[in-house]
Amino acid sequence: MTVAGIEPGVARALARACLVDWTRTEYIAHVVKVDVAEADRLLHQLESGGYVTHQSLEYDGEPEAWWNTTLLGSGLAGASFLKPINRAKAEALLAGVLDRAASYNSDPGKPVWIERISLFGSLLDQGATDFGDIDLHVVLEDRAEHDAAEAALAYARASGRTFQSWIDRLFWAKTEAKQILRNRSGYLSIHTEDLNDVTDRMRVVYELERADRG
Repeated sequence: MTVAGIEPGVARALARACLVDWTRTEYIAHVVKVDVAEADRLLHQLESGGYVTHQSLEYDGEPEAWWNTTLLGSGLAGASFLKPINRAKAEALLAGVLDRAASYNSDPGKPVWIERISLFGSLLDQGATDFGDIDLHVVLEDRAEHDAAEAALAYARASGRTFQSWIDRLFWAKTEAKQILRNRSGYLSIHTEDLNDVTDRMRVVYELERADRG
């Protein structure tokens, strides 16, 4: 079994390397531990299969290919190759996500809101009993009404982390929010892209109330 002609573990590593945001080929090669030419070849294979997409962005004054996952690729990145879980375990994991969302939103130091979480995929099917993952669509919004970008950059600087690029710093708060929701679980698949062209079958399971904004 392969993914777009690529060994599954390698395909997943490539997708994970560009899951959060647009990412340079050179960085993906570093993460996956292949040379840049090989990474470029493999990424184009994944693109032909609909798992990733690329655009040309400027880096150090030169245009380069930057990659990001599609919805299909996000699923690949989140693939755990773990044993399927039953409904009770899946619903317990979902309850944990909702608890973490409420806790996150109650922290005034966070620069974004978790506005809404919607469930889609197999867990909506009441007849299903085994689940490989739990698909969630998450809407994140900046808390700052003005200078949201500066607030996000300040939050990234205060984290003490090292970032690959200015874009990574800018989006760190939203990346962190998704990581907190996922809590390292291989069974939770978090999506933030527009899914209107993919599915219209979703159920809102968490929504931030106006009173909760403080």
